[in-house]
Amino acid sequence: MIGKLASLVRQKLAEFSREEKVFLLCAMFCGFFISADYAIVRPASHSIFIHYHGVELFPYVWLLSVPMSLAFVSLYNYFLSRLGCLKMFFVTAGTIILGNVLVFVFIDREPWVSFVFYLWKDAYVMLMFQQLWSVIHTHVEQKKARFLYGIIFGIGALGGFAGSMFTRSFAVELGSETLLLSTAPLYVVLGVLYYAMLKNAMHVEQKIEKEVSTSLWDSVKVIRESRLLLCILGMVTFMQLAAALTDFQFSTLLSERIPEKDLRTAYLGKLLSYGNILTMTFQFVGTYILIHFLGLYRSHLLVPVILGTNALFFIAFPSFGLMSYNFIVLKCLDFSLFSVIKEMLYIPLGVEQKFRAKAIIDVFMYRGAKVLASAGILGLQFALPSLIIPLISWMNIAIFLGWGFVVGLIKYSYQPTEQKA
Repeated sequence: MIGKLASLVRQKLAEFSREEKVFLLCAMFCGFFISADYAIVRPASHSIFIHYHGVELFPYVWLLSVPMSLAFVSLYNYFLSRLGCLKMFFVTAGTIILGNVLVFVFIDREPWVSFVFYLWKDAYVMLMFQQLWSVIHTHVEQKKARFLYGIIFGIGALGGFAGSMFTRSFAVELGSETLLLSTAPLYVVLGVLYYAMLKNAMHVEQKIEKEVSTSLWDSVKVIRESRLLLCILGMVTFMQLAAALTDFQFSTLLSERIPEKDLRTAYLGKLLSYGNILTMTFQFVGTYILIHFLGLYRSHLLVPVILGTNALFFIAFPSFGLMSYNFIVLKCLDFSLFSVIKEMLYIPLGVEQKFRAKAIIDVFMYRGAKVLASAGILGLQFALPSLIIPLISWMNIAIFLGWGFVVGLIKYSYQPTEQKA
């Protein structure tokens, strides 16, 4: 089996020119370093937030993430055509490095900094991936995406594994706050790779300058006029609703089981390292096989089916171990199968849809869905606080049923005008 896959990889790579190979190699390692950064920053910021504010404030920070994400998307849409991909990327990376340094300096004296940083880290990670994948979609043909996207995401998962192993090994020794400083060198290498990637896809910058509007509302109109983008929007919303609700369940049980900050960061790093192993396996092998045998639409349907089954198991057998498993499986599917098949849906779309509309869906709606999750959690905290953990599982099951309905609409959502620019 492995020999056949290796032979297939060599056969597929022979179809690419030198420039395409350089482009893809740079794209893969851009994903590696972005994922490595997130694997370090996420558990550290999560644990620091719980340390200063507790689990109860998560719904409130999610509510505030919506206007913050909207502001970032508006700024991104405004400056992209003015600065171009490369300068926009460098501005984002420089801001990230500065933010991590400021958090390290001020967090002991100003605990509210951890609240702001928790908002910022989710928004900036989505912006970094948005800037990477918009370029990939504009350069990769659909017939090659089925083979390539799993590998690109797999290299990203390898970066996530490296970052989580670093967190697991050094969280207690260095402290959660010091871990934030370790990501600066990653962005130096990332900037070089992104420059090399764009150098082998210069037409991308030209298309942005000619074809992409600077208006946020024009981008919203693009989504409204595309049935396919509306389906993607629905699936992203359902996934992020489930992710937020499951995250709250897991964080509640985690804070009760491991009250010490740095030990909690180390546990998260350990858990995420196992999750990244599962994600890598799925991305390098499982995603291609599933798409090959099930097709794109049935692969989409498989995601809510698996997650719904896990939610039912937790209702029947509630435990911290099973919740940790559910948390990791959801993250794995989000970053592997769901991400690959979701990104493939963008390929036949135009430049405006891949850059502007995608930014709203993949940055703003990733956070916007948490408003609904926050409203549900706050309502349960007020009405039925003692039953909040099992009731969230029932809410997830309802979400997965709605998700399955949206998947059924995908194959009727392609429009003749939505062809790759």
